[in-house]
Amino acid sequence: MFPVYLNVLEDKSDEEQFIDAYNTYKRLVYHTAYKVTGDPHLAEDVLQEVFLYVAKNFF
Repeated sequence: MFPVYLNVLEDKSDEEQFIDAYNTYKRLVYHTAYKVTGDPHLAEDVLQEVFLYVAKNFF
């Protein structure tokens, strides 16, 4: 799934910034989603949707 995120970014600088943001926040997003849903599979889906949204709207 990670290559899908990078494909929507415009340039290499955006990719590096996105990767930094992903690595910084992926655990927080996953654990928050898991607390809300109580399901590890749904939490993973939420994680993917959140970062796909971020990648599409990354400036």
